[in-house]
Amino acid sequence: MADRKLFILPGDGIGPEAMAEVRKIIAYMNAELGAGFVTDEGLVGGSAYDAHGQAISEGDMVKALAADAVLFGAVGGPKWDAVPYEVRPEAGLLRLRKDLQLFANLRPAICYPAL
Repeated sequence: MADRKLFILPGDGIGPEAMAEVRKIIAYMNAELGAGFVTDEGLVGGSAYDAHGQAISEGDMVKALAADAVLFGAVGGPKWDAVPYEVRPEAGLLRLRKDLQLFANLRPAICYPAL
C-alpha cells in the first residue's frame, strides 16, 4: 500500500487525549496491517496561540494542505476567552475549513425509534 500522509492537530482540551489514542490505532494499522501511514503533528487553537501568537501557523497550514488527511482534536477553552477575536483558538479551525474547502461539520448520531 502506498504511504499516506496524516497530519495530526491535537489542539486543546480533550483533543490531545483523543489524538493519543488515534496514534495507537495508526501504529497498530501500520505494524499489523501494513497501512503505510506517515504522520506529522502540529499545533492549532490555544496551544498554537500560546506558542506562536496565532491560532495556526503558516507552516502548519502548508502541512495540512499537503496531507492526505488532517486528524483534528478540539480547540478552545476558558483560558483563551479574552484573546482578540481574530486570533482566538476557533480561528484556526475556521482557517482550516476555508483553506481545505470544507463546508460541513458532520457528527454522526443515532435516533432511536422510541424517540
